[in-house]
Amino acid sequence: MPLWFFPALVGILAAASLLAGIWLLLHPRDVAAVFARHSSSELTRGPGKRRASDGAVWTAIIVFNAGWIGALVVWLFVMGGDANLVTDASL
Repeated sequence: MPLWFFPALVGILAAASLLAGIWLLLHPRDVAAVFARHSSSELTRGPGKRRASDGAVWTAIIVFNAGWIGALVVWLFVMGGDANLVTDASL
């Protein structure tokens, strides 16, 4: 693998997590509506029209968590020295 592969992979995973996190922050009513059905009515959706589907909210939550967990795993793989065996640093 080229030398730039692991930093690029961490960057892609971090960008995906950032975009999903921003989407979740912009749709708090939809996130509350997804979790309100599973609790004892502690969370209620505010007034206004609901725009995002439950599938979109769950997809954003999964992408957010997979992004930061994947970036952490790649970082640990690189910092542990295991990436040295598969990286070709020659010019």
